[in-house]
Amino acid sequence: MSYSLADVQSEFANALRYQNDGEHCDIVSDHFSDQQRIQIYRNNFVISLSEVLAATYPLTEVLVGEECFQQMARQHVLSYPSTSGDVSGYGEHFEQTIQAFPSVVEAAPYLSEVARYEWQKDSLARLACATPPHQQPLSCLASVPQERQGALVFHIKGSITLFDCYYAVIALEHAIDQQQLEGLDINRAELGIIIRAENSQLESQSLTKECHQLLIELQSGKALREVTPSLLQHMNAVMALNVISGFSINDELET
Repeated sequence: MSYSLADVQSEFANALRYQNDGEHCDIVSDHFSDQQRIQIYRNNFVISLSEVLAATYPLTEVLVGEECFQQMARQHVLSYPSTSGDVSGYGEHFEQTIQAFPSVVEAAPYLSEVARYEWQKDSLARLACATPPHQQPLSCLASVPQERQGALVFHIKGSITLFDCYYAVIALEHAIDQQQLEGLDINRAELGIIIRAENSQLESQSLTKECHQLLIELQSGKALREVTPSLLQHMNAVMALNVISGFSINDELET
């Protein structure tokens, strides 16, 4: 029986994930059997994608150790194989894979949240951002008459990600970087922001509940008069984050 190229490719992909024995993959045997060759392919497949995961989730690996991380990485590779030849964006849903290891979850219940946070960082690092059109620089803000200020719409840079977490993952990351874990309360819920600077470096910092909510409302495109009034007193703190790219005026709110 002959097999099409698509059939062989499908068989080979399944064989890499141990879903069949590669019997119909047209693997040529010499001093290695076809089963030995498919095992070599499997090992390389798992190792290469595990290395991608280690680069994406360095904090997670530090927390559990290399051996444990490699076990979870192998499980993830087999459960969520790459669907693209470009593996730079591989690794989504690793926090779900962690949940399949009860002993790990029991020892470090915050680990899935750490992985989710690291995936947000990796996604932001790869995100292509464009400056929204028809906006004015903040240097022109002083020229806006007071009667028009309620129609101001502040545009948030695309190079940020807001997040909320059940655990203090940013504080944990900073504590590990500085080797100062004493006094860390990992069980404290945390709101924060990840900022990608112009040099592509990522910076994470915690936010107050009010600043976090204000940024959410500004991201939604609300003009100042539409923003929850109690949040406006925190505008200076948001400005200090340097995450506003410019402003425009909603003409519809002026009519």
